[in-house]
Amino acid sequence: MNLENNKYFNFKNKIVLITGSNGIIGNELCNFFLELGAIVFGIDSKEKSVKNSKYTHFKGSVANDRFIFNKLSLIIKKHSKIDIILNCAAISIFSHFEKRTKKEIDQTINVNLIGTHNVIKNYVKLHTKKKLQSSRIINFGSIYGTNSPDFRIYGNNDRFNSEIYGASKASIIQLTKYLGVMYIKKKIFINCISPGGTIVSKNKISKRFYTKYSSRTPIGRMATPKDLFTAIIYLSNSETKYTVGQNIVVDGGLTVW
Repeated sequence: MNLENNKYFNFKNKIVLITGSNGIIGNELCNFFLELGAIVFGIDSKEKSVKNSKYTHFKGSVANDRFIFNKLSLIIKKHSKIDIILNCAAISIFSHFEKRTKKEIDQTINVNLIGTHNVIKNYVKLHTKKKLQSSRIINFGSIYGTNSPDFRIYGNNDRFNSEIYGASKASIIQLTKYLGVMYIKKKIFINCISPGGTIVSKNKISKRFYTKYSSRTPIGRMATPKDLFTAIIYLSNSETKYTVGQNIVVDGGLTVW
């Protein structure tokens, strides 16, 4: 099978927007879609340097409504469309619940929930105004949007995701269901992917935590960004025409046990 010319795998010159493009997952997704021949735009609060003529980086916050509208407008003005949007931008905080500050709550909600909301809201406005073609939006939830962390696997120095992070990701999953139903008649396919614990290198976390977490998964290890790619291909493919408002969990089976 010639995958390059196969309609199910052909992303050449597709217009892709990835928020949180400097993050663990966002960075790998940028490289992945560039390898597939897509034209990629990244949004992140930090600068990013990529030596590829098909990549453009915008520095700014997804929580800034005007910034998002302006950048979406710029992309659509140049290319007359956005085929795929991946809402990866998110922050985590690791302080104890009893010491939670309003600032930490506001930061988490502003980026994780309001930021995703801003991107979808402004894209829908432009999609309607410009009468754009069918498109795919993939939001990023988390297993902690449906399950609590297992506190037994964490040591004193390990970082476990906060209650407000989990609440923000639960909101993303519900937002996906709500907006998926609302905008499917405009041929905007909105779905969600919820990864389990994802790392680039197990050397960057404690050996104890990696072993403990891995023992909770039937597959026996933590995820890498590449483990998400097949689900991303499925949800972002223009041939996927009967999946909407869904939350696909990619967690090595952790939430099954």
